[in-house]
Amino acid sequence: MVIQEAEGRKVWTMYILYQRLATLINGEDADTTEYHIASVMMENMDHIVENSIGEIAKLCNVSKSTISKFVRGLGFEDYTDFKWAAMGEKKKEIYTKDGSTINITDFICQNGVNTYMDVLARDIRHLFEGADFRKIDALVRDIHEYKKVAAFGEVYSETAALNFQYKMSLYRKFVYTTIDDMKQTRYIENAEEDTVLVIFSNSGRYINVYSRLEGCPKKTCFDKTKAKVVLVTSNEKMRDDPRVDDCLILDYSDKVQNHPILYQLLIEQIALRYQQIYGFPQENTTEETEIKR
Repeated sequence: MVIQEAEGRKVWTMYILYQRLATLINGEDADTTEYHIASVMMENMDHIVENSIGEIAKLCNVSKSTISKFVRGLGFEDYTDFKWAAMGEKKKEIYTKDGSTINITDFICQNGVNTYMDVLARDIRHLFEGADFRKIDALVRDIHEYKKVAAFGEVYSETAALNFQYKMSLYRKFVYTTIDDMKQTRYIENAEEDTVLVIFSNSGRYINVYSRLEGCPKKTCFDKTKAKVVLVTSNEKMRDDPRVDDCLILDYSDKVQNHPILYQLLIEQIALRYQQIYGFPQENTTEETEIKR
């Protein structure tokens, strides 16, 4: 993946290295060399920029060539490129939707738990009272009818995609997802007409840019995909984006970034409608068995 150049080197955003190491650890057996190297690097994240490839190899008790192969497997060109990413880990990442919102932790620190609970209660009530069931039903039909369903997001929206995958498995509907950012891009780019992509992105930036990469380079995979794209977002302007086929607006009333919690409740609404329309697979199987008898 080609990223913005700085002083002749690619520049990586904060937390992209942490994310890729965590993704690798989550997918590897604990007794593998890759797991060991990733774990050591995670434990020594703050010191990677100070160490040469030889010093890191010694720390991991492997050869320099093994480290070189490892960092290329993570998507970096070489060890120097890898160290650029490690430099980004020293920065504090702050998410803002449009500069006027505040994250949950900071809001509670400033206003207390009781005030936050009032805000959250209003947002939950607003979500359920303002739900667009026409849009929800349309998504439910897509989930049921399309041969392939995939869900993606980044940061907190990644957990929404994972929750969505598990919830739909109860209805025997497999939803593909991955927290590997490179695999996400490849899947979206290569998806065909038989696929519906459910994208969770509060700001809508997931469609436009690689927000975890320094300089937020433009994202082109949605220009190339043949899949239907359904975006779950609070950014109503994304309705007009030609790369988005349909929008499910996550509308909340206050400035606190409650979307990680509201995502889960929206997923429950989707599951509820799916169950009401199509039922449980087990129930349908039981009915078919009774008819045969």
